[in-house]
Amino acid sequence: MSKNDVEIQVESIQTPVPQDLAAEKRLVHKFDWRLMPMFATMYFFSSLDRSNIGNAKVAGMDIDCGITDAQFSTIVSVLYATYIPVMLPGVWLMKQCKRPRYYLAGMMLCWSLCSLFTLFANSYSSLLALRLLLGLFEGSYFSCIAVITTDYYFPHELGRRTAYFFASSSLASAFGGLIGTGITKINSGRLASWKYIFLIEGILSCVAVVWLFFGLPDNPTKLIKTEEEREVFEDRERRRAFYVDQGGFDIKEVRSAFTDPKTIFSVIIQFTQDICLYGFSTFLPSILKSGMGFSSLEAQYLGVPVYLLAGLIFLAAAEISDKKRMRGPIIAFTNIFGITGYILLLAVDNSSVKYFACYLICFSIYTGTGINESWISSNTSPRYKRYTAIGINQTLGNVSGAISPQVYRAPPNYTLGHAFTLGCLVVSTLCSLTCSWMLHKRNVHNKRVLETGIDDRKLKRTVGDDAPEFKFII
Repeated sequence: MSKNDVEIQVESIQTPVPQDLAAEKRLVHKFDWRLMPMFATMYFFSSLDRSNIGNAKVAGMDIDCGITDAQFSTIVSVLYATYIPVMLPGVWLMKQCKRPRYYLAGMMLCWSLCSLFTLFANSYSSLLALRLLLGLFEGSYFSCIAVITTDYYFPHELGRRTAYFFASSSLASAFGGLIGTGITKINSGRLASWKYIFLIEGILSCVAVVWLFFGLPDNPTKLIKTEEEREVFEDRERRRAFYVDQGGFDIKEVRSAFTDPKTIFSVIIQFTQDICLYGFSTFLPSILKSGMGFSSLEAQYLGVPVYLLAGLIFLAAAEISDKKRMRGPIIAFTNIFGITGYILLLAVDNSSVKYFACYLICFSIYTGTGINESWISSNTSPRYKRYTAIGINQTLGNVSGAISPQVYRAPPNYTLGHAFTLGCLVVSTLCSLTCSWMLHKRNVHNKRVLETGIDDRKLKRTVGDDAPEFKFII
C-alpha cells in the first residue's frame, strides 16, 4: 500500500468527502435548528438554576436565612453530593429509554420545581435539602445531551455544537446578573427581593419543559422526511462507521473507558477547568462586592459583560478548534489569559485592574471545559466506551464543584481560591499539551501500521479507537 493510499484510507474514516456536499449541509443545518436551540436553552436553565444562588446571596438571602459565609460555601458544595453520583448511571439509564424525551423532560421538571421551591427556604437546613435534590435531578443532564449529540454529528463537528451549550451557560450567568440587578431594586411586595430570583427563573424553567417534551426526536431517523435526506443520512452513517458502531452494551468497552490514558487526561483537565468555571461563576458577584468594593447593585450588573465576552470567546475558539481539528493547543492558549488574570487578582490592589483581570479570566471559564468535553467525545469509540468516557469525564471532573466553594471561603480577597484556581489552570495547560502530543504519536504510529501492514502496538484489541484506521483529533 502506498503512502497516498494510506492517507486516503485514514482520511476516509474521519474526514470523508460526502456524496452531495450541499445536501449534507442542509441536513446538518436541519439537525442544528431542531436540536441546538432546544439543548442550549435547557442547559441555559440548568446553569441558571445551579448558579443563581450566588446572585441571591448578594441580594440578601444570607441575612434572611441566617447563614454565614462558611455555611454558604457548604450550601454551594453540597449540591454535588447528589449531582456527581448520578452522572454515569444517568447516561446508561437514558440510553435504555426508547424515548429519551420522557427521561430528560421528567428530569428537567423535577429540578425546575426544586429551584422554584427555594423561594420558601428560610434556614440553612432547608437550603441544604433543596440543593441536594437539585443536584440529584440535574446531575446527568449535560452528559445525556452530550451523548445524544454524538448520535447526530461527526467528531470534528462536535466542538461548535458543544460551544452552543456553554455559550448558553454564559448567557445564564449574564441573565442571572441582570435579574439580580433588577430584583435588588425591589423594595415592596410580600416576598423578599432575593426570592424573586427563584420565582422568576423557576417558572421559566418549568415552561421550557414543554418544549423539550414535544420537541426532542427519539433518534436521528425521526427527522428524515425526504428521499434525499435518507440517502444523505445513510451516507453519513456509513462514513461514521468507526465512530458509531451498532453494537450493544459490552462490559469490556465500559472497562476500557476507565483505563484509557486519554480518559485519565480528560478527567484531570475537566476537574481543573471546572474549578475555574464553578469558582468564578458562583463567586463573581461576591468577588466584585467584597474584593473590589462595588455595591450590591454594581456587583450584579458588572458581571454581565464578563460572561457575554466569555461566551463569544468560546464560540470563536470552538469554531477554530473544529476547523483545525485541534483541541489541546486551543485549551492551552486560552488558559494563558486566565492564568494572567488570576496573577493580577493576587498581585494588585487596584479595583480597576482587578476588574480587567476578570475579562482575562473569561478566556478560560468555558473554553477549556467545553472543548475538553468535545475532545473526549470525538476521540472515543465504540459507542458504549464513548458513553462511559463522557460519564466518567463529567462525574470525576465535577468533583470540583464541591471543592471550589471550599477554597472560596475567605472574603474579601479570596486569596486561597484565586491561588488554587491559578494552579489548576497551569496543570490543565500541561495536561492538554501532553495529551495532544500523545495522540499525535498514536496517529503517527497508526499510519505506520497501515503503511507496513505490521501491527506492533501491543494492544489487546483492534476495534474502535484502537483500530489503526482511527485518526485522533489532537
